[in-house]
Amino acid sequence: RKAVRDRRQIDPIRRDVLTIASGDDEDGSSVQRLLSVPLSGLDAVDGYLVSLLSKVRGAPAQQLVGLLQRHGVVRRARDGLASSSGTRRARSAWAIGLMRVEGEARSVAPLLQDSDRGAAVTAARALGMLREDVAAGPLLRSVKPARRGRGALPAWVVTEALAQLGPGTADTVGAALLSDDPTTRAVAARAIGVAQHVSQRESLRSLLATEEDQTVLAAVAEALGRVGRPDDIPSLVDLAAPGHHQTVRLSAVRALSELGGRGSVTALAGLLSDEDARVGELAAQSLVDLDSPGIAALHEVAERTSPEDDVTRAATSYGMALLELRAGSGTGGR
Repeated sequence: RKAVRDRRQIDPIRRDVLTIASGDDEDGSSVQRLLSVPLSGLDAVDGYLVSLLSKVRGAPAQQLVGLLQRHGVVRRARDGLASSSGTRRARSAWAIGLMRVEGEARSVAPLLQDSDRGAAVTAARALGMLREDVAAGPLLRSVKPARRGRGALPAWVVTEALAQLGPGTADTVGAALLSDDPTTRAVAARAIGVAQHVSQRESLRSLLATEEDQTVLAAVAEALGRVGRPDDIPSLVDLAAPGHHQTVRLSAVRALSELGGRGSVTALAGLLSDEDARVGELAAQSLVDLDSPGIAALHEVAERTSPEDDVTRAATSYGMALLELRAGSGTGGR
């Protein structure tokens, strides 16, 4: 019954809406027709128009947003943030995010501590789409568990949202590396890497001197792979050494591959002899990905390895097999 009702609401406007979304409304006639239609109160139409915003960009998206604003969707979404229904709160936050309504981050941010998990996660994603610097602090605070089951949002959701914010959030994100909550520190480190906050490179380096949490160390290694410099290679080599959790070690190997250069090639070549087969294999794969310098180092290690050295031979053989596969598929290194 609901599907039939929704279809009756949407069908009369579908053609004009799709014309706008496809960018074919050159004379603006579809927009004008839709502006003359009383759409307020038609929830199915609101949802239909908002859903299209996730699929279109540029001028068509701006036209749809203008249409939604003229028909009061922004106002209703803003009111919906305070609804008693968690589902409506979530939908309202999502609509505001998709419409990129300027200045609404402060209105959406309180939902990060919503008792409804879906509303809280949706708010985080909406704040990422709004891209307002003011959202950085609330997003970082939403990672740590709070009272009555609030907070503790998925780290990947918050990291993704933070990464969409502007460079003006770098100091706020960097300061979170000093949080007493390890998950918050890990999220901050990953966000620094993904968002390329190079100004926080020293903060990452300082954290390495005191950090003991293995998840945080893995996140710092990943970040240094993106914003680090050649002089970070010794720190990454230390993180790749036995004694750390495998997750940390593998993150450090990937970071060495990201940094590239002669120093990374030398470090990765040394890791081919690691007793952890996964570390050795990833080092071999990384050398292949580094093209000529890395492949030359792989060949050199393979040629000088004795038949009795099963560990190193296994890693170099893995790398050689990767080379053969890529040659057969017509692809080279990175």
